[in-house]
Amino acid sequence: MARASLLFAIAMRNRNAAERCCSYVAILEHAAASGSELRDLATYLSTLGVANCDVIILDASPRLQFELNGRILRWVGRHVAVRPEFRTPGGATDITRAAAALAACEKVIVAADDVRYTPEAIGQLCDLLDAHEVVEPQDYLEPLPWWGGIDAGRILVHRGIEPQPDHGATYAFRRSTVRAMRALGSSEVYDDQVRRLAAVGAEVHAATDVFVRRQPAPLGDWLSARPRLAGDDFALPMKTAFFFSLMPMLLLLAAAGGLRLAGGYAGVIAMATIGLALRGRAGAAAFFPLRAALFAPLWVFERSVSVYWALYRKLCGVEADPLRVAIPDARERVASGE
Repeated sequence: MARASLLFAIAMRNRNAAERCCSYVAILEHAAASGSELRDLATYLSTLGVANCDVIILDASPRLQFELNGRILRWVGRHVAVRPEFRTPGGATDITRAAAALAACEKVIVAADDVRYTPEAIGQLCDLLDAHEVVEPQDYLEPLPWWGGIDAGRILVHRGIEPQPDHGATYAFRRSTVRAMRALGSSEVYDDQVRRLAAVGAEVHAATDVFVRRQPAPLGDWLSARPRLAGDDFALPMKTAFFFSLMPMLLLLAAAGGLRLAGGYAGVIAMATIGLALRGRAGAAAFFPLRAALFAPLWVFERSVSVYWALYRKLCGVEADPLRVAIPDARERVASGE
C-alpha cells in the first residue's frame, strides 16, 4: 500500500500547479536523520502527493547528508538545499521567504519534519486561506512521553492565555502576501515565523479548532532545543522577565521566611499554571489528555532554568539555530557551481 502511494505521488509531481490545492514545504531540521526517520517522512509526504499537494522538502543538511537524503526524498517531492538567497546576514535560514519563492501554488503550508497532517486538515487550512492571509493551526503531541508532556503543558498554558499558538511547528500563508511585503522583518529577531509576519502587518488567524499531530522529538533533541526556545522569547520582554524572576524570588523568600514561605509561593505558581492549562484544554480535550495539564508546572520550572541557559549561550555567542548547520557547506555548493 505504501509503495502504491509512493508511485502515485511520483506521477502527481508532474501535474500543473494550478490543479494542486497547495504547496507543502517540509523543513528538514535534523542534519543526520536516520534512514528509518527519512523513510517514515517519505511515506507521509507521499500521502500528501496523493492528496494533490505540491510537496517541497527544504533540507539544511551538509552536502554529503543532503545527497544521501535525496536518495529517499527526491521521489516524493522537490528536494531543495538551502541556497544563499534564503539566508539572513547572521546565517539563519529565512524559512518564510524560501517557502514563498519555492512554492508553485498560492496557498503554502510550512511544517517541521515531525508534523503529520491529515488530508482533512490540509483542506481546512486551504479553506481558511481563502479568507485570511496567514493561518496557524494548533499542533499537539502524540505519543506523549514525559518530555512531550512538558511541551503539552506549555501548549495548554498558552492556549489558556491567548488563542495564538506558542512556537507552533506549522503555519500557512498566501504566497502573494509574503511576496508583496518589501520589509518582512528580520528572521534573526523573529524565530517564530508567525510572530514575524504579524509584526509587519499580516492578518493572522489562529485556527485553534484545527488540530495537527506532531511526533515528539527524541529526548536528546528535546533537551538541546530548550535554550533555543527560551532565547526566542527574549523578543517578549515581559514573558522573559517573569521566568528570570522565578528562581531569585524563590531563593529570596526561602532566605527571608524559610522553606514554608518559598513552598507557598511555588504552590501558588503551580496551581495558577494548572488552572490556565485546564482552561486551555477546553475544546481540545480529545487531543490533550488530562495528565498534560498536570505537566504545566514542570514546564514553568524548566523554562525558569532554560532562560539562564539561553542567556549564557547568548553571551558566549553559541549558535543555537539548527538550520544554520549547513551554511559553510551551502557556500561550497555555490562556489563549485552545484
